[in-house]
Amino acid sequence: MAQYIVREYKSEDELNWLDVHASVMVDSTAWWTVIHQKPSYENETIDLVVETEDQIAGFITTEINSEVIDFIQGEYGFVWEFGIQRDHRGQGLGKQLIEKTHKLLREKYGIDKTIWFSQDKEAQKYYEKLGMQEIERHWQFSVKPNSNLKKNLLEKGFNCWNMRGECKVEDFEKVKDNFELIEDDHALKPRLCIGYSYQPQE
Repeated sequence: MAQYIVREYKSEDELNWLDVHASVMVDSTAWWTVIHQKPSYENETIDLVVETEDQIAGFITTEINSEVIDFIQGEYGFVWEFGIQRDHRGQGLGKQLIEKTHKLLREKYGIDKTIWFSQDKEAQKYYEKLGMQEIERHWQFSVKPNSNLKKNLLEKGFNCWNMRGECKVEDFEKVKDNFELIEDDHALKPRLCIGYSYQPQE
C-alpha cells in the first residue's frame, strides 16, 4: 500500500507539480487555460503537496488575504489551486491537504477560514460534503465580440477573437441578449461558479 506524506512545496518540484496540475485539469472544468509555470501571488502563501515515492500526487496553494475578492469580512486564506491526481483519489488525500493548510493558517497567521471557488460540479459536491458554506455564485463564460465592439477594438489595433468574463446570476440573461456566448467549446462554455467559506469543526 502506498505511503503518502504532506509537505511544503519546493522550487525543484515545479515540473512534477505542473505535470500533476495538467492531469487534474483534464478531469475538471475548473480551469480553462493550461499553465506553463507555477503561478506566484502578491501575498504570502501556504503551498503544500502530498507525495508518494518521490512523486507528487496532489497539491493545494492558499494565499493569505488575497485581493481577488473584496466582500469577505476578516482574515482568510484564498485557495487558488487544489487537486489530487486521478490515480490517487479516494484515499482522503484532499482532506489531509486541507487539514494541514488550516493547521498552518492557525499557527502562522491566526486564521481559521479558507475561501474556495469552483465552476466544476464534482468539486462543488466535494466542498459541500466537507461542510463548506456557500457565500456567492456567478456565471463565468466567454463571448464573441459583437461587430461594434470588434470595430472599436480594431481601431486600437486589437483584433479580438473572444473575451472571457463573468456576471452576477441575475445579469446572465442580459449578457445572453447582448453577446454571442461561446457554448460549443467544452473549456469555454458558460458555467456557474460557486464560492464557499470553510471553517473546520474542531
